[in-house]
Amino acid sequence: MKRLTWILATLAVLLLACNISQSPTATPDESTLQTRVAQSVAATLAALPTATPIPPQQPTGTPPLPTPTSPPPPTSTPVPTVLPMSLTPEPPDPAYVLQEERFIGPYAIRVWRNPASDPFMFDNILTISGAGQPQVRVESFSGLGGETGRDITGDGHPDVVINVFTGGAHCCFSTIVYDLGPTLTKVLETPLSNCDGHFQDLDGDGILEFITCDDLFAYEYCCFAGSPAVKVVLQYEPGRGYVPASPRFPQLYADDIARDLKTAEKATPGGMCEWDNDTKCAVLPLILDYLYSGQTDKAWAALDRFYTYPDATVFRAEIEQAVSNSPLFVPGDSSTTSNAPPYYMLQLLTNCGPDWQYVGLLTEGQAACAPEVPHRDIFWLSARLREIGLLAEGEELRLTPEGCTTDCRLDVVRHEDGARLGSIRLDTTMGYPGEVYRVNGVESAHWRLRGDLTWEQVPQ
Repeated sequence: MKRLTWILATLAVLLLACNISQSPTATPDESTLQTRVAQSVAATLAALPTATPIPPQQPTGTPPLPTPTSPPPPTSTPVPTVLPMSLTPEPPDPAYVLQEERFIGPYAIRVWRNPASDPFMFDNILTISGAGQPQVRVESFSGLGGETGRDITGDGHPDVVINVFTGGAHCCFSTIVYDLGPTLTKVLETPLSNCDGHFQDLDGDGILEFITCDDLFAYEYCCFAGSPAVKVVLQYEPGRGYVPASPRFPQLYADDIARDLKTAEKATPGGMCEWDNDTKCAVLPLILDYLYSGQTDKAWAALDRFYTYPDATVFRAEIEQAVSNSPLFVPGDSSTTSNAPPYYMLQLLTNCGPDWQYVGLLTEGQAACAPEVPHRDIFWLSARLREIGLLAEGEELRLTPEGCTTDCRLDVVRHEDGARLGSIRLDTTMGYPGEVYRVNGVESAHWRLRGDLTWEQVPQ
């Protein structure tokens, strides 16, 4: 403030001097000079900006210590809503470029494509990245489900729904779901198959079920158009993810059962393009409807009613084995027991005639060429032998010599070039139930086929 007063006084003196120099001949009196000085000072003050007062300076010294207080109670660390991300994230493969990027909570979901690949190739890759979490990589990514970003499981975290398609004529689809909580957790991955699916809240609890199908018998007994694909319901369980729960929703199968009952009633041999000109694919949809909805006794009653071929017992064993191995099936209650024999003896039926290029499944005391002997083709036997390691991937069975009816053998050949690698023996010389083994200069272990179509190794 003192400095400002000094400046104003100096200005006033200068102004007074200027006025005196302008009128050297005039000699103003003292009152006139005082008036002019006062006017100059007033004008100068009006032109100056308003000064901001400086707060008084606090005395220096040691600041007082804060009053001791109790520490606050511990709190859980919230999930961060913003994740520091690299401006140039690393691609999952050097050839790939970033196509899309989306942030949900602390996670980045990115879609990568290979610009060198055909636009119709299904080789996009999706990654999920989060701080402190292993990166997730999903091949053959086809799109995000509309539920992405919602909490579909009721766990309190958003989820990401990933659709996969490998690009085949029918196959293959899969749906994958990750819970985007503090720990990135996969809660659903359906097996690759001809079936896609959709989410729906079936019981009104706000948690979505997943509805898909099981194509476990695709091409097994008939062409794809005739192959059954039974409905499946998966339900979320905390700590387990989505698990098979079809028997909890039997009402969903009412329309399917009504439709497939009519198909079974009108079944004709080969009408569903069955390979063996029977009615397996006409009656199998109804049987599967009952099995997957938990109505097991009705399933086997339908089999007895609508399928009257000699291999009905083998057919039932194949169905039971297939559904029990399916990750989409959960059994219901049943009081019905199978009448399968303890063992089947396998025997080539080529000596029964030129049209009998099959393997018979004989029960004890049954004649090989009897019309009621159930039989299967060589491809069926190949699949069974792979279960016990007598046939490796890339190997197949071939009945030789071609067109034989006597002295036939089952050669193991390499699929790539047809080179012979060994042979399979269906040995019945010791009587029922016979033995099966492979010879490659040395013999493999010997096996027997039980009535439920599982294998038993023969003690040596």
